[in-house]
Amino acid sequence: MEMYIVLGVTLFMMVSFVLHKVPFGVTTMTCCAILAVTGVVDLPTAFSGFGNKIVVLIAPMLALSAVLPRTSMISNISKTLNAMKGKRGMLLVAFFFLIGAVFAQFIPNTASITILVVFLSTLDDSGEITANRLLLPLLGILCAWKFRFPIGMGAANFATLNGMYGGIITDPKYALKMLDPFIYSLIPIAVLTIYCLFAWRLMPKDDQIDRTALKESKSHTMLSHSQEIIVYAVFAGVMLLMLLNQWTGSLLYLAPGLGVLVLIYTKIINVDDAVKNMTSDMVWMIAGVLVVADALGKSGAGNLVGELILAILGKNPSSMFVMLLFSAATVIMTTFMSNMATETVLIPIAASVALAGGWDPRGIILTIGMANMLAVGFPSGSGEAAVCFAAGGYNPVKVMKFTVPYIILGIISSAVAANIMFPIYG
Repeated sequence: MEMYIVLGVTLFMMVSFVLHKVPFGVTTMTCCAILAVTGVVDLPTAFSGFGNKIVVLIAPMLALSAVLPRTSMISNISKTLNAMKGKRGMLLVAFFFLIGAVFAQFIPNTASITILVVFLSTLDDSGEITANRLLLPLLGILCAWKFRFPIGMGAANFATLNGMYGGIITDPKYALKMLDPFIYSLIPIAVLTIYCLFAWRLMPKDDQIDRTALKESKSHTMLSHSQEIIVYAVFAGVMLLMLLNQWTGSLLYLAPGLGVLVLIYTKIINVDDAVKNMTSDMVWMIAGVLVVADALGKSGAGNLVGELILAILGKNPSSMFVMLLFSAATVIMTTFMSNMATETVLIPIAASVALAGGWDPRGIILTIGMANMLAVGFPSGSGEAAVCFAAGGYNPVKVMKFTVPYIILGIISSAVAANIMFPIYG
């Protein structure tokens, strides 16, 4: 009976994510409550996700990342962009994309696209390089590069992915290491960046940027020079402790929290702001997903799902075929629903299939973690896609000459990279 309850809870979670009538965190907390009420798990276990080391790592990392926009780093980049306004040619295109790639490591993409479109809109509408032709390719850059480097939120990628399937596949040899997501992403990043550098010419020239469609970015109280030095020092220390996890051990998970405490004691961030960031919907969602994934593994429900999908795939499917299948499914889903919802739905399924087949799950998990960001086809895919399509006034059909090849290249490059790094048969 427990197995069917867990399957029902998982189905409810998937449908609720798709409909998105309530925040994702509310959905996963509802799942935890149902599991507790029905006796599938006891009360401490139902909400144990909040004490999981993955959440201990990610929650304060969100608070640390929220401080960076208050430093002069972003304004200095903005000044450089402003100085480039009079330039033309590939240098200008490459520079815009470079700044987009840098922004994607520190700032959520919705905020990044809002900031960058202000500078794009200063370009005139004559000649080949216009704001409208660069905006959607710039979104492509942001999607490909989002939190890929092992700094800031990118340093927590491996932990987030591990948390979503660790309850199903418990063998530590199949856990991702900190640098795995970064190394894996190098091939898709290179392919999609090169494509965007040249394929912007496929964009129509007859429209203009609509800045009224953008939400005004929130103003931040800027930090003093001495405060900036503390912030940079804290970030450097946190990243160093995480990168040296082979020697620092559990400090990998404690480092972001220690960094937040330093910033609180030095009055760079106040307690209210820190708490707000560390109790965001993303934190609630991850804490709940950890519990549901664990229930899938222990109840046997995950194995049942894996066996069913494995039967559809057939005996001994090729590793490349499996990677392509999950890559394509991820991109298609993320085109119409949010990145995080897509990742949360597919990773437990992928882990269950890998467990049933006796496969190495890491390549499939990395594929989903990369492909779930490639939401450029429709405005429904993410907040940044909605902003981009609104500001550009894009008709999804008219820009398919750019978006469809981008999506195909994303699917193939993500699958190839996974198959090279972690083929399912080891």
